[in-house]
Amino acid sequence: MKDKKRDFAAPDDVYLEPHSLHHYSDDTTASNQFATLPTETALAISYNGVSHAVMMVTPQDIDDFIYGFSFSERIVNDAIEIHDVAIDVEDDALIANVQLANRAQARLSASKRQMAGRTGCGICGAESLSHALPSLPPLDTVAPLEDSSILALRENLRLWQSLGHISGAIHAAMLVDKAGNILLCREDIGRHNAVDKTLGAAFRQKILTPEHSLIVTSRCSIELVQKAVLAGVRTLITLGTPTSLAVSTAIQTNLNLVHLPRESSPRFYNRTGL
Repeated sequence: MKDKKRDFAAPDDVYLEPHSLHHYSDDTTASNQFATLPTETALAISYNGVSHAVMMVTPQDIDDFIYGFSFSERIVNDAIEIHDVAIDVEDDALIANVQLANRAQARLSASKRQMAGRTGCGICGAESLSHALPSLPPLDTVAPLEDSSILALRENLRLWQSLGHISGAIHAAMLVDKAGNILLCREDIGRHNAVDKTLGAAFRQKILTPEHSLIVTSRCSIELVQKAVLAGVRTLITLGTPTSLAVSTAIQTNLNLVHLPRESSPRFYNRTGL
């Protein structure tokens, strides 16, 4: 494996500082101390002038997030369906105005009509359940990385976590090639956001292939499995334990699902392509 340390130069789309300095009281020393904390920012997303969602994000790699979020929400099927992304800063919030292709706008409008009967109580009724737990087509099987390559990833993860180095409390998602090399990394206070940013970056760069793996520094919930499958990623590796629903969905969709504990060997909850 020829993994290299990530270049920590600031990306072009940093609209607000991803960290800020705050003081706290230390009773042990009876003094005020300072800590660097991750920034949590409201991001309001509109498609073709119509408000869609407000997400809480780390204000870095926002363009990547918009692409990944739009794909994960099944609003777009390809990066070319997003014609433009304009980001404005309003006080401590971000406003994203996304211009969609006509076919993507029609898809979004149809989805809005299907969800019109949803209430505010969460997952209520058949339409809400079908949106939260969509039917996912099974993937073609691909063998996961070898144990040695997965274990080597554990040693290289921190080299890529520039935001996490500074403050902690940040999740990272990374795209890994079939040789076990990390290709790119994106970070966020939310693990789902980190995955959307990573997938969005891969879509924009047109580098995503079925042989790539996705590794996430968090537990594995059903949403992470769904995002991987929708993107066509065949292998998902997480540092935290998966939920039972995540495992059963991975089995149904032929997704390789691997838990990489802090010290012991990889645990394959589903392994295909052997």
